[in-house]
Amino acid sequence: MSTGIVFIGRYRLVNPVYMGATTQLWQGIYDGTGEQFAVKFLQEKFRRDRAQIGFLKWEYTVGSQLDDEHVIRVVEFGIHRGIPFLAMEWFPGNNMKALIRQGIDAYAHLAKRIIFQAVEAVAYLHRQGYVHRDIKPENFLVGQQGEVKLIDFALCRRISNPLVWLLSPKTKIQGTCSYISPEQIQNRRLDGRADLYSLACTIYELLSGRPPFTGINQTELLNRHLKAAPAPIESLNPNITPQFSQLLQKALAKRPADRFRSVAEFYGLLHDVEIFKEKPAGEVSP
Repeated sequence: MSTGIVFIGRYRLVNPVYMGATTQLWQGIYDGTGEQFAVKFLQEKFRRDRAQIGFLKWEYTVGSQLDDEHVIRVVEFGIHRGIPFLAMEWFPGNNMKALIRQGIDAYAHLAKRIIFQAVEAVAYLHRQGYVHRDIKPENFLVGQQGEVKLIDFALCRRISNPLVWLLSPKTKIQGTCSYISPEQIQNRRLDGRADLYSLACTIYELLSGRPPFTGINQTELLNRHLKAAPAPIESLNPNITPQFSQLLQKALAKRPADRFRSVAEFYGLLHDVEIFKEKPAGEVSP
C-alpha cells in the first residue's frame, strides 16, 4: 500500500495502517523530534469534497478538546499541498473488531479491563457535552494489555444544542447499522442513552462473538433493532453471569427511558456485578 507521498505537513509517513473508501491512515514520524503520530488524510478523489473536509475539521474541533487516558488525542488539522489531514496520538494496538475475530478465549482475561475502560471513555465524552453517534468495536483501539482508546469523532454532536438536531438532515441514517440505537434509526434527538445502546451492542459482541442483531439486509437489521428482543447473552456465552446479562439487557432497551439514565450510571453498576461465572485465568483488573 503506497501513496507516493513521503510527507504530510511535518509528518514523514513510514507505515500504512488502514486504507478506507475515503481516508488513509499511516504511522508518521514528526520531523525534528522523532515522535510518532497517526496521520489520517483524504483519498485523492475526496480532497476537494467539502463534506469530507468538514468531517476532518469537525473531528479535530471535538478531539482537540478531549483530554482523557482512554480517548485518542487529536493534535492537528491541516492541508498540505491540497491534502486535508489529521494528526493524532500514536497508539500501538488493533481495533476491538480485530480482537473479536480472534475468539473470546484469546482475550477473556482482558475483557473486564476492556469493558470498563471503553465505558469510562464514553462516559468522559458525555461529560464534555458530546454524543458520539458511532460507538462500535471498530472505534475502540485495544492495546496488548487491554488498554482502550476511543477514536473517530466525525459524527459527534453537542448534546445540549437543540439547533444541531433541528438543522441536521433527516434523509440519511448516520451511524453503523449493527450497533445503531432505535432513536437514531428514527432520526430523533439523541442524548447519551443512544451511545449507551451502541456500547451495549459492542460489549455484547465482545463477549459473545456476534452483535445482538443481524439481518440478511439493512432493512431487516434495522427492523430488528426497532422490534426484536436480543437473545440473552448467556445463551451464546454460558460463562456470563445472570446479573451482568440483566445489566446488558436493560442497556439494550428499545426506549431510552427504559435504559439506564446515563453511561455513568451503567459504569457505576458494573462495579457491583461479576461478568464471568468462572473468572478467566490470568484476569487483569480494570
